[in-house]
Parts: sequence; structure tokens; C-alpha cells
Amino acid sequence: MRKHTVSPNAFKINLLLILSLSLPSAFATPPLPADLVDNNLAFLKLDKVNTAIGGAFSMHFISTVTINGTIWAYYIKGDGNGKMGVGLAKSTDGVTFADQGVVLQAGAAGAWDDRMASFPGIWYDNGTFYLVYEGAGQSTSSPGDIGLATSSDGVHFTKNSTPILYHNQTGWEAANIGTPSLYKEGATWYLHYHGFDGVTCQIGVATGTSLTALTKFSANPIIKSVPNTWQAGTAGHRGIVKNNGKYYMAYEGSGVQPYGTAQWSSGFASSTDLLNWTTFSQNNVLPLTTNTMGNDGSTLFSVNGSNYLYYRAPGANVTRRALIADEANGGFDQQWTMTNPNIQHVVGRAEVDGWSVNVHDTANYMQFGPYTTTLQAGNQIATWKLQVDNNTADNGKIVRLEVYDVDAGTAPALIGQRDITRKQWKQANRFEYFSVPFNFDSSRVGHRIELRVWWYGISYVKEQVVGIS
Repeated sequence: MRKHTVSPNAFKINLLLILSLSLPSAFATPPLPADLVDNNLAFLKLDKVNTAIGGAFSMHFISTVTINGTIWAYYIKGDGNGKMGVGLAKSTDGVTFADQGVVLQAGAAGAWDDRMASFPGIWYDNGTFYLVYEGAGQSTSSPGDIGLATSSDGVHFTKNSTPILYHNQTGWEAANIGTPSLYKEGATWYLHYHGFDGVTCQIGVATGTSLTALTKFSANPIIKSVPNTWQAGTAGHRGIVKNNGKYYMAYEGSGVQPYGTAQWSSGFASSTDLLNWTTFSQNNVLPLTTNTMGNDGSTLFSVNGSNYLYYRAPGANVTRRALIADEANGGFDQQWTMTNPNIQHVVGRAEVDGWSVNVHDTANYMQFGPYTTTLQAGNQIATWKLQVDNNTADNGKIVRLEVYDVDAGTAPALIGQRDITRKQWKQANRFEYFSVPFNFDSSRVGHRIELRVWWYGISYVKEQVVGIS
């Protein structure tokens, strides 16, 4: 590719002035899910140090409450009788968890949940722990419904004798329902759950002032499987938090069956009422797995003021996490500004705070490079910081973000890509983050990797930085 060159001293005084005005404060508030989902002002930074949280006891698919600074994480656990139950682990830092053992077992022979009582969703309210779970019996006539258990200490639970929510015999949840989560707003309970019709999983909700008298929402499913997308086969298990009067959901998705060899990941959605949800335009937010379960079972919660996405690791029943980050909080593992000598351009020009293209230019790569050879095998996320001058004129494709292996040989060179359309910017003339999650196979370690921006030629665009996290 043809490279544009710029004098290294060009714009030096203005650049220093702008940087001094735009450097983030060391005391900036950690970003919230709202900053990422609603404003593109944050990105996910994978925790590449703590990659097997709860690994000693296979902690995964967690649902949490935090009480007096201690995280109570309920998770899928074998109940000691060869059946699936619920375990509890505790932590004060979100990394080191102390296992407390099994707190809920499958029912006795003949009970409606004598095969499984697992996939927990927890809520703590006024001294009582409410635990909803997916239960199923040995009989094929009991494929999966939702039960409730309560406790005053979070360890010793008493079950309701029958399910609190049954699957419908026909329609989108005809095969089973499960993976429930709880949210209470005022006096109203919201129980979100997956419904499975034998082909795809989708998300629904039931509400009520009593957990034993819930009504299914008439517009279910509220998050649907979408053909030919990352969630073609599943929109399932989720966790919900509230920021500034609005709700944010992390949920899992997959390709079509068979699920054991499908590609799995997680995404975000937002809502003002816990009933009607809008999915994030940059889903999926974690890399797609390579024909195995993982990067699923996701949930959101805060640890000592910072906000994280927790999820199951690919191909292993342990937990990983990603920080909701920005450049002041977490930052990138590696980053390159537009003045870095390893960043090159086919089209455009230098500005004091980045590199820009406008409609008088010809569509081409506005940025390529840096040919880094230091990426380690495993999950990665590439993020670009981009600005557009108009985010309402149409919804045409503005840029295509690419991760490219220069040394791929006979293997596919394009590792990941994503088109960004005009309306994905939340505000014009503001830098926002856009990401491409990808899996970096061990066969590519040591290869030169490009992080590229193809510009479609229909709008002014400015880029400031590209990074890996």
C-alpha cells in the first residue's frame, strides 16, 4: 500500500496543546455499562492475567449479589449425587473466590426437579435470598421449568414444592424454559428466562408482585434469535444491572445447533422498563468461540467501583472477565496513535488530533499497520477511536474495521472485520470507540498483524488511536 508521510515536527505546538487539553484525568470515574452501550465511550479490556477464576472448583455461569463488600457468587455445581445443583463461592476482590460448597441439590426421587436444580439466578432483598433455578425431572414429561428457593443466610435454602413458572406446551418455549435471572424494581419482580422450542433459544420475561404468581409478558420473546447472525441459534442466559435509571443486560448467543460445536459469544442490550430491549449495535462483544461452548453465561457487576463482564471461558468450566474500560481506566494493552511510524495511510491527511479523510478523497484504506508481532494466542479485542461529522444523514457504511494476518500463507488472512454505519455513532464530531473481537490462533503467533480501516468514501472521518486489549 502507498504510504502518506508527514513531517515529524508538523503541528507540534498545536498537537501538544490539544493533547494537554484532552489527556484523561487520573481520577476519572470508571466507565459504566451505559458509557459503553449508549455512548461508545468505553470498550472491553480482557483480563489476560486472571483467566481461570474459580478454576479449582469449576465455577461458571455465575449469578451474584454483593453484601457489605463481599461478592456472593452462585454457580452451576455438581451436587455430589451425579446431578446438577448450585454452588456458592465468595470473594472481596472478584478474582480470588473461596468455595462454600453445594447450597442447592436436585430433588429427591419423584420430585419435579429430581434430575437438575441448577443455572441459578439470585436476588437479595430485605434480609432474604431469593434463588430461582432451572429444574427438570427424570421423566421426559418434565423437560425444564423454573423453581424458587429462599434463604435467610444464603446457604440453607428452602425450595417451593412446585415450579413457579412452567413452559408452554406450544410456541417459542415448547421444549423447556430455564437459565433464569431475577430483578426487583419497587414491588414488582421481573424474572427473565430462556425459552427453547427444540430449534432455537430466545429470551422472555414474566412479572408480578409475587414470585409465585407471575404473568408472562405478552410480547415475548423480548430478545429473539436472529438468522445468519452470531445469535442465530441462541439468545439466552443473562445478567442485568441498572445505571442512572436505565437497565443493561449481558446475554449469551450462539450459532445454530448442534450447540456443542456452534460458535458462542456474548452481547449487550438496554432497556428503560425491563420489558422492551434494544440490542447493542456492536454485538457480539466477545470473540466467537471456535466450535465449542464458552464466552457465554455472561453477567455484569461492579467490583470495588470498577465494572466488569464475567463469563465462562472457551472450552472450560471456569470464569473469565473483561473490564469496561476507557483510556483513563484500564487503557489498552498496546496502542498506536496516528503519528506512530508503524501506522500508515493510503488516503487522507494529518490533523492536529488524528488522521482524517473527507468526501473529496477516493475510497481506500485510511489507516493500516502496525504489523505488530507480539500478540499472544487467545482471545483479543481490537478497538479504534473514530469520529464522524454527521451521524443522521443516512445509515450508510462509513468504515470497515479489519484485523489482518500479513503472514497467513495458505490460511485465511482476514481474522476479523466489522462494518460501522453512520448511525452507530451516538454523537457527531466526537471520538467514540468501535471494536472487533477476535480469536488469535496459536498458529499465527509471531505473524505480522495489521489493524486496518477501509473508508467507504461517503463521509468525513477522523481517527485518533487504535489499540489491542
